[in-house]
Parts: sequence; structure tokens; C-alpha cells
Amino acid sequence: MRTQKLNIYGGKVKDGVSNEYKTKPDAFKSPVLHYVVGVRNTGKSYLTSLMLQQAKNDNLYDKVYLVSPSANSNKAYFGKYVDDEDIFDPDDNAIKQVVDKVNIERDEFEDHLRKLEEWNNYKKHLKDNSVMEIPDNKLIEYMEMGFLDNMKPEWKYPIVRPPQSLMILDDVIGSQALSGRLLTKIATTNRHQGQLREPHSDRSALGLAVMILSQSYASNNLLARPVRENTSVITLFENKHQKQLEKIRDELASVIDVEKFDKAYEYATAEKYGNLTIDFFPKSPEYQFRKNLNELIIFDENKEIKNKK
Repeated sequence: MRTQKLNIYGGKVKDGVSNEYKTKPDAFKSPVLHYVVGVRNTGKSYLTSLMLQQAKNDNLYDKVYLVSPSANSNKAYFGKYVDDEDIFDPDDNAIKQVVDKVNIERDEFEDHLRKLEEWNNYKKHLKDNSVMEIPDNKLIEYMEMGFLDNMKPEWKYPIVRPPQSLMILDDVIGSQALSGRLLTKIATTNRHQGQLREPHSDRSALGLAVMILSQSYASNNLLARPVRENTSVITLFENKHQKQLEKIRDELASVIDVEKFDKAYEYATAEKYGNLTIDFFPKSPEYQFRKNLNELIIFDENKEIKNKK
């Protein structure tokens, strides 16, 4: 065999913004599209609450939205992470309402940046001139923004960054919330929701992380296949329904090693409430399979689990 270099397609492309939220080394990348699948009483809500608690500790999300018909029943799990005004019934307008709120957050952030720029202009003018030399129309504007009282614009969240959000869809399979094409669009463009006029913090958009909690993986195709295929992380609890398991294996076969999947799944779900999480875009290869979110499942060269107890 020999190779020969061609003098074509060898240029350099300027790196673009990543649109990723900053996450800890052991955490999943975000904005994530996370599909959590488990029959009733397997522990989906509890697992989600663990992730919400970690996200709160890490200051990962500024807003969490919940679309669910059972929000009151799950207040013990989600209540302290989701404001009442950010809970929606799963009707045909629910997801649009969340997207609208993301865009409002974007508008408020850009307005804050504009005010901050005006504040800097005001302070620079004071350094070089007196207040009396500021044009009347500008002086009135500065007065209305509180600048004359030395009130620097303050952002409403702890970190000045494009707001970071999560939408949880819980018990919505078969509901009107999934009746349109918006979820499919979100699944393919969630990193680009809330486009910014100018990039900020290595992001050109706010993005929207999504978690979908379901009792069934495919559920008679009520969750569109493009949504499942765009999933970046999936968590599976034990499923005794063989056809569902075969469906999962069939759809995962194009992106992961099925032999590894079978062994990881058997290991992770062997105990009560045990679950397997697969990261399709891990930060490093050994982070692809996890048991109960916080135990890595690592394979040797023979596709055997290294850390099996």
C-alpha cells in the first residue's frame, strides 16, 4: 500500500463557538438531549432529582422548565428546582411556551449587555468630562437607568452569561405536547435555541437542554424516531419487555458496540432501581457507559467489564 498527498482541501477553518455549557469533567456535556426510559416505579423521577441537585450545586442551569401532567405528584423530586410559573400542562402549546420563555431570557440578557455598555460609556464620559456636558437626551436616559445614583446594571443570575436552561418532559408520551413537529425541531436544534445577535462566552445561542422521561422506549412511535436518534445521553432501567429491548438494541447498533451494551445493561440493571446510562458523545471513551450515573463501566480489550464487582 502507498499513499499520496493531494494539494486540495488542506486549508484551515476558523474555529467557531461551541455553544456548550461549561460542565465538570465527570458531568455530561450540555445542552444535553437526555432520554430516560423505565417502567413505572423504577426510579426515573428520583434519578432526575439527583441530576437536578448536582446541576444546582454546579450552577449549571439558570432556569428549569417542567412539562408534565403530574407535577404536583412529583413536587418532592422537582419542587425545589422548578418555579411554579415554569410548570406547564402537556397541551399542544406547552413546548412553544418554553421556547418563548427561552427567547425572553435571551432578550433580557441582550438588554442587560446594552445597559452595561451604556454604563461603561457613562463612566468613561464622567472620567473625561462633567455631567453637565452630557447631552440632555442621554442624561435623561442615564437618569432613568439609575446611573446618576451610581446604580450599575446588575444581571439577575449569579453568573453573567447567556442564560442556561433545561426543559423536562415527564409523562408526556401520547399527550398533545408531542402532537406537532416542534419537539423534533428542538431535538435537532436544541443547542441553537435563543440565537444571540453577537456571540458571548463562546456561545452564539442560549441553547436548551432537554430531558424526556418515558415508561416506554418507542411507545408505538409516539415519540418520533428523529428525536430518539438525536439523543445524546440515554438512561435505561430494567425492561422485561423483549420487543422493547430488541428495538433499543437495533437502534443503538449503529452507534455503539452491541456486545458491550448487552454486558453493561445486564450489569447495571441487575439490582433493584439499577440503571444504565449511555453517553453517545462522552468526554473520553471510558465515560460512555455508567451504572446509576456515578459508576463508570469500563471494558478491557476482550470486551469484559474491568470493574465488575
